[in-house]
Amino acid sequence: MKIAIPVIDDSKHKYDIANGFNSTGSLCLYNKDSDQYSWIRIADLASNMGELLPALISKDVDNVITKHIHPMALQVFILKGVKVYLSEGFNLKENIDLFNQSKLHLCDAISSYADIQICGGQCSVCSTECNEK
Repeated sequence: MKIAIPVIDDSKHKYDIANGFNSTGSLCLYNKDSDQYSWIRIADLASNMGELLPALISKDVDNVITKHIHPMALQVFILKGVKVYLSEGFNLKENIDLFNQSKLHLCDAISSYADIQICGGQCSVCSTECNEK
């Protein structure tokens, strides 16, 4: 079982979960069976965000832990058989522990719409702290 977690970068902040997937960030790929961690820049895995899910599936990823996900992206992940869990805070290792204890919540349509209701989805920044108007 492999889990993909978007992180801020693959060096200084590799244990800090990012707000969501973006092309400038990185991913931690965690193999639950071997308890191995690896990091990769999203741009090195997929040339655009539309190619990210097929790239994850090719790496046998079947679960995702993320802070936020766009509702349409969530639907695509679910249709392709990838389960999406909402992180509790931003600490990667704590969230892996919670996942291993079955204490993370599956993301559903209602939770994926939370950010869109806040900002209206009018910018390219997926963050509840968004100040762009």
